This record gives sequence, C-alpha cells and structure tokens, in this order.
Amino acid sequence: MANLRMTRNKVKIIDLIYIGIYILFGGLICFFYKFSIFPQKTINTLLLVLTFGGPISLFWMYYQRFREKLITLIWFGIGLIQWYILNGLKRNSDFDSAVGSYADYDKTLIGLVIILTLFRIISLVFTKQEFMVAAWFSPKDDRKLNILDTVFTFVGFLSLIGLSEI
Repeated sequence: MANLRMTRNKVKIIDLIYIGIYILFGGLICFFYKFSIFPQKTINTLLLVLTFGGPISLFWMYYQRFREKLITLIWFGIGLIQWYILNGLKRNSDFDSAVGSYADYDKTLIGLVIILTLFRIISLVFTKQEFMVAAWFSPKDDRKLNILDTVFTFVGFLSLIGLSEI
C-alpha cells in the first residue's frame, strides 16, 4: 500500500507569501468596493482574478505544497471563508454579470483543495507516486510524467472551470 500520510507539517516562507498575497488581494477588493475607489467593473474583474485565477494558479504552480497537511488545512479554511463571503455577494446586484455573478467562483478554492487531495491519494494508490501537474511550466518531481498525471491535470483544470456551475 502506498504511503498516504501527508509529508512534513511545516509552513515555509513561500507559503506565508502566497497566503498573505491571497488574503491581502481579497482585502483590497473589499476595501476598493466599500469606499468606491475603482469603478464597479474594475472591482468585478479583480474579484474574478482572485476567485478564478487564484485557484487555477495554485493548481498549476503550487500543487506540491498541498502535500503538507497544515498547508491543505489552511487553504481549505481560506476557501471556506471565501465561499461564505462570496455566497453573500451573489445576491448583490453590483456583482451581476451577463451570465450570472462575478461571485460565482465561490467554491473554486475549496474545490481545488479537494481535487488535489483526491488526485494525490488516487495517484499514490495506483502508481505509488505523488500526483504531478502535467504542464511544462509547473514544478516537477524527479520523475517522468505518467498517464494518470496527464489525465488528472486535464480533469482538474476542467473541474476548476466548471465549479461555478455547481
């Protein structure tokens, strides 16, 4: 049986930087909205960048850090807070778009954490290797990609896009 335990429980400086940037960016969006510093269209775009672009970027470039239990729990907690806040914004007409709301990606961060955890477990069980994102610009482990990495990368990306529909 593969080793399904999470690795070290250590927060690195890079984790604090990413978490800080994510929270600061969200806080700035709230500040900009509350004090009408930018036009609503700009605020909506920034919200979309945070709630959609943020998790997609984490998937592509930061996925290895989700092997740490503490990092996974921290991002899941941030995802729950984000879901709660954005779920409330869906009823606010300021965030309406042509196809719903700019707050529709409220579950993307939580989904990212769940997807990466599932992919990691399945990969360890079936290949005895950690899941690795199959993109030329993503960080790599010291091994070659396998078919499961490629399939999970494609499925993960599509799943994150589709989470707004749930």
